Amino acid sequence: MIEVFVAYASGNDFHGSMIRKACEGASTPSRKLLPWSDRDTSGFPIAQSVEDWIERADSFIGDVSTVNDNVTFEVGLAIGLGKPCRFIRSTHVDFTPTKNIGLLDTLGHDEYGYESQLERTLKKNDTSSRWPDVPKLKNQPLFVLQPPTPLDWSVRLNSAVKKTARLRFRGFNPSEISRLSALEAYEQVMSSYGVISCWSPGQGEEARRNNQRASFVHGLAKGRGIPCLLIAREGEALPLDLNDIATRWKELSDFDKIISRFRDEVADLQNDFIETKSDRGNILDQVTCGDPTAENEAAGLSQYFLETEGFQKALNGEASVLVGRKGSGKTAVFIRVRDRTRTDKSNIIIDLIPDGYQLVKMKEYILDQLGHGARKEVISAFWEYVLWLEIAYKLIEKDEQKAYRDPALLVKFEKLQALFNDRVDTGAGDFSERLKRLTSSIVARFEAHKDDGQDIKDLKSSHVLRIIYGEDIKNLRATVLDYLRIKGFVFFMVDNLDRFWTPGGFTDDDALIVVGLIESMQEITRKFRNNGLDFRWSIFVRSDVYEFLVRGMADYGKLAVQSLEWSDRDLLKVMFERRVLSAFSNTTVGWRDLWGTVSDAYVSGKPVLDFLVDGSLMRPRYLIRLFETARRRAITFGRSRIVEQDYSSALKELGWQVIEDLDREIADLIPNGSDLLFEIIHAGEGLTVDKFRYVASKKLTDPESVNRLLEVMLWNGSLGVCQNGQPKYIFDCGYKRQYLTALIEADSDARLYLHPTLRAALA
Repeated sequence: MIEVFVAYASGNDFHGSMIRKACEGASTPSRKLLPWSDRDTSGFPIAQSVEDWIERADSFIGDVSTVNDNVTFEVGLAIGLGKPCRFIRSTHVDFTPTKNIGLLDTLGHDEYGYESQLERTLKKNDTSSRWPDVPKLKNQPLFVLQPPTPLDWSVRLNSAVKKTARLRFRGFNPSEISRLSALEAYEQVMSSYGVISCWSPGQGEEARRNNQRASFVHGLAKGRGIPCLLIAREGEALPLDLNDIATRWKELSDFDKIISRFRDEVADLQNDFIETKSDRGNILDQVTCGDPTAENEAAGLSQYFLETEGFQKALNGEASVLVGRKGSGKTAVFIRVRDRTRTDKSNIIIDLIPDGYQLVKMKEYILDQLGHGARKEVISAFWEYVLWLEIAYKLIEKDEQKAYRDPALLVKFEKLQALFNDRVDTGAGDFSERLKRLTSSIVARFEAHKDDGQDIKDLKSSHVLRIIYGEDIKNLRATVLDYLRIKGFVFFMVDNLDRFWTPGGFTDDDALIVVGLIESMQEITRKFRNNGLDFRWSIFVRSDVYEFLVRGMADYGKLAVQSLEWSDRDLLKVMFERRVLSAFSNTTVGWRDLWGTVSDAYVSGKPVLDFLVDGSLMRPRYLIRLFETARRRAITFGRSRIVEQDYSSALKELGWQVIEDLDREIADLIPNGSDLLFEIIHAGEGLTVDKFRYVASKKLTDPESVNRLLEVMLWNGSLGVCQNGQPKYIFDCGYKRQYLTALIEADSDARLYLHPTLRAALA
């Protein structure tokens, strides 16, 4: 007899009763539908029982009407086990919460209203769309589902993965990409030898999103037999299916032991795994544009990276501040510059990708109590201290083995090591942990002065510097410079500076932190030059933040600023072609032959490459995501080529991603700016400057904020201005915001256009 396991959320008696009755009516002597509530759980852990039932079932049906972590885990488990899967949802239940999460709503499903319609649906054949064959990624064997907000424990977890597991990992970071589809999650899990997800406490929107993703990827991994951890704090109550299988932690030190054991499981799978070639022969399984997040592509980036002018200037030390919108490829440039300069082992390359929340405490306890001038002095001193310590740390890390084989080097090494250890206990952590520890020490020293009755505002400049440094750093600085005479150049690189922002928006203090870092880099450059040494530095900043906040504070004329924005459509097409062809590096396949095989040529009369570039807002991340979504959809429907409808549906899905991302970008720069983009979109067609200001003023009472909102939306590409009857966007005029502003000032009735990708989401 064929057994079909039917999963659904409990809590609504009428809904549950209807499903049970429909299952009974749809069952036959040769095929029985078994709703989970009919199974006997007495004497067995719930999770163990559910896993056993689904494993023994011949097929699986999941009701995705509501957001439910148990059902989502079971869906993932069934897919991981390779069961034929179908999904159903009630038309009487609001599907908006599921759509907002953006996970299970991307799976095809049958709708039903009442019992008779559901019964007919349940009688359908037990078949489902196939899932793609995904090769394992040996260079980045771990996949880590990051929590929505970095906290002490998540930083410690990442540090343990880097330092204890010593394995490269890919991750999904919700602060970078707001949506994760079911197919994307599937490909990330199936390409991994180990999967780590984290449980978020609470019932907020971000926690619900994270926990749905964690439930799904954990189910996928368990079903496929991939080592997996679901990390949760001890005592945290999880849904029944997950409560007994989560890995619990109590102290931060627990993560080292947890990851150490997990590393052994991953190593066992790596040793035992035998790659088998698929007999399906679908070329779309091989064609890929890669991951939209550069960190997840670090191992293979060299195969297809396009060396633009911005990259060359950064590599040669000619550009110090590199700016670009989110998704423009800043991190890809960061990775390639780092890897190219590392090839000379005498060079000292310090690449930092921090989590910014470590500075929140310093801002709250110190900066808020100081005047503007004193804040700037404190920040510059803090960064200079951090930078000298990081140079010392890198020298010690790099020469630890070499020094004990070279007596002449050992003397310098031990002196440097002693000076460094006097100032900071590094432990086994990465930069995020070291920065957190150092920040906490400085805050504690300031707090000690407050306990003595001294007001921070009344402290003299020299006293403030002593508190930050702990003691004079001249000796440490001189020792570092002396040590470097036997080395090549020092290249200091800092990426992801947008992660230093205050939650809820970018503040003047955040801008001061960036400016202070820039000034500290300039000061260290002068000291290196005075000693005949070569010091290079590059920091990567979001272009909107730099344009609207940092630029006005920094001495702009003295900075070597390089834009990483894309304005050449043909270059973006070349980048795309290289990425796709890199999967066929061992063959002589040509672009024209390959593209003609895997894709339709036109979408709504437009060449596909032009459609992809237009839909991307000139951001490589969106171009990659748009193509990959269309490719995955074609595979789901069993096609061997991507057709026009796949691209149209992919653009609609990307539209929601873009709306969410741009809304976050706006909220970073405009106080109370969250959700304003949705208000503007709902204003509909015929949007003029006056109408824009009217809609925005409902939430922003300050005219200056309304004008700033318009400028930010012009900058990020969500809005264009009519010129000669056609929309002109920021990337059509060399990212000269002043040009678009001039068009508006020349015509008070100038029409504004929402970008077509945003409109596609509402189509």
